[in-house]
Amino acid sequence: MGSKYPRSLRVCLPRWALVLEATFILIFFFYTSYDTSRKDQKTLVETYRAFQDVTVVAALGMGFLASSLRRYNWSSVAFSLFLLVLGVQWALLLHGFLEDFSTGKVVITLLSIQLATMSAMSVLISLGAILGKANLLQLAVMVPLEVTAFSTMRMVNRRFLNVCFNQVLGVHDTCGVYYTFGLPSLLGGITYVVLLTLQISWTKNTTTGHQVLYSEALRMAVVFSLVSGFLTGLLLNLKIWKGPHVTKYFDDQAFWKFPHLAVGF
Repeated sequence: MGSKYPRSLRVCLPRWALVLEATFILIFFFYTSYDTSRKDQKTLVETYRAFQDVTVVAALGMGFLASSLRRYNWSSVAFSLFLLVLGVQWALLLHGFLEDFSTGKVVITLLSIQLATMSAMSVLISLGAILGKANLLQLAVMVPLEVTAFSTMRMVNRRFLNVCFNQVLGVHDTCGVYYTFGLPSLLGGITYVVLLTLQISWTKNTTTGHQVLYSEALRMAVVFSLVSGFLTGLLLNLKIWKGPHVTKYFDDQAFWKFPHLAVGF
């Protein structure tokens, strides 16, 4: 049988989830509307195809990414889908409030849902770094924080670090997120700025506006990511969340019942 559920799961998690969902329902009811305009059929089909592809990648690809963890496959899949649902709802509202709220309503379209899903995927990527060492309450708190940081950073010039972080800085990374996603993105951004600088130098082009724009955008993205990630990490490490004990890392039995297994293993 599974171990007794900790207080953070029995009391805090249901309350936090109910508060979030109740808030979402009220906001969606009073401040959202659907796009009812008639669009060209070809454009609608193309938009739906892109929306469908992103949804499949998020739900099936990212949702089942860590299902290979032998003692944590149930939790990894269930938690990923739970966070995806919360993230899409919050990202959909946040995107509407920050970028298109001129009519006093958040207009929901296939494109806005697609962008919200892409924003929520940032949570699933980060989940790969702490999976197994954080409980569902900590992850549920992480969703609005990270989606807000990601969406805000996307507004000021889009999102733009290595396995050694684990040994040098003590930064844990369950699924190799830093060197799979973070470091290549950083190197790609730096390389683009360098090539742009060389092109301007070789062609004697005096229009350096793009160079300054991209270099500043890259610097802002890195600083914003480091600061928001550091603050989120500090918040999630507070003892009030009752994080799992080190003996319960990567343990499915903390969240699921397996009648055919003995307690502990």
